[in-house]
Amino acid sequence: MINDEIGRRRLLQLGGLALGSAAMSACGAPARDPGGAIAFQGWDYEPQAVEDNLARFKEQSGIEVGFTSITGSQYVQKTVAEFTAGSEPDALYVYDDSMAGWADAGYLQPIDGLPGVDEVYQAIFPGNADAMTHDGKRYCLPYYTDCSALLYNAELLEKAGLSGPPKSLEELTDQAITLRERGILKYSIGFAAQLSDSYWGWFWALLYGSGGTMFDDQLQPIMDSSDPVPKGLLSWLDDAVRVSKIIDPASVQMGPTPVDEALSSGQYAFTFASRYGARAYNDPKKSKIAGKMKMALIPGLGGPGQGSVLTTRMYGLSANTERRDDAIKLLTYLGGFDGEGKPYTAKFWFLNYGLGFAFEELAKDPEVIAELKRWGDPDVYAELSATAKSRSVVAKPWYSEFETELQKGIQRILTVQDDPASVVAALATSARDLEKKYA
Repeated sequence: MINDEIGRRRLLQLGGLALGSAAMSACGAPARDPGGAIAFQGWDYEPQAVEDNLARFKEQSGIEVGFTSITGSQYVQKTVAEFTAGSEPDALYVYDDSMAGWADAGYLQPIDGLPGVDEVYQAIFPGNADAMTHDGKRYCLPYYTDCSALLYNAELLEKAGLSGPPKSLEELTDQAITLRERGILKYSIGFAAQLSDSYWGWFWALLYGSGGTMFDDQLQPIMDSSDPVPKGLLSWLDDAVRVSKIIDPASVQMGPTPVDEALSSGQYAFTFASRYGARAYNDPKKSKIAGKMKMALIPGLGGPGQGSVLTTRMYGLSANTERRDDAIKLLTYLGGFDGEGKPYTAKFWFLNYGLGFAFEELAKDPEVIAELKRWGDPDVYAELSATAKSRSVVAKPWYSEFETELQKGIQRILTVQDDPASVVAALATSARDLEKKYA
């Protein structure tokens, strides 16, 4: 167990922060009230839908919940500041990126043995259960899970005379060049490459899709030694921005929302994104390309893709909550079963927003199947699930710091400020230095 002083410093590092006292202020943080509402917070994805669902929870349980939403790009920073100041909520959203570090720092409490937890873990996919377990202890319940796909505008490909999506990154380059040569798009590829609190799923998806990794089974860095894929992937990105010029250079300044807007207006032909993105792109109320955005497997480096990256977003219980009994009821409702014994919240998020679910039974649910067919390809969706894998390195308490360095390194490639060999060498050094610092 780390001491309080080290814990504070590490939590700041986990958020990739260099906060001054003003930035550390927990203004707007939900105050914990032992006799009132449960203080619950999350990032700002569809907060009204969250509120509506919490009203249903109150009807079933009689427990009132006060929900605070925080801008997604600042979620980790502000939550870390609340933990440090002792003003954290009773229950909260947790990134798989942060879970191990927050658990090691003592800010999340294990939930083993609490009511309803065993039933949830027995009902979810093993990969999601593993993602929420750290050092043999269960810490969270599932919010949603998804993996990245290649999403492509089939109409633009057809207009260029292309018969289908690319299976390899080299073929993707060729198709993007064809789209430019035929006067259809200057830049065919766009993705969110703005520095982020969370991980860049698109890069990890390309890494795993190409059969590569950056760490061995003991979580030692091998990106600069025995695995050539990380350098090869960075070399493909380097070529895509310097030589073939198929990636929009504005990507380094774009977060998810601007990318979504650009794709929905037909500005790009390709992106790498979570599968649920296809639902919004194919919604005529939100998109000008409704019905045209298709889903494909992640293309591989030098051949067909071999997989993707899996993520699990979670609900966690603060270690210092004075409302543990009520808070675990909230968590098991949101991340498990409602008063009728159904995974209501998980199904709600899928049917209304396309967010992937961790519950095995929902994969056979007729309503779920019908909804998926409306905006996605069930076969591709299932194959991505079957081949996607989690980032094992998130088990390290320093992962968030490494991810920050990874994003900066990729940005240096995308802005033509560095070369692939130098970036992978710097990443390996960073991982080794972080391991020593946290030893």
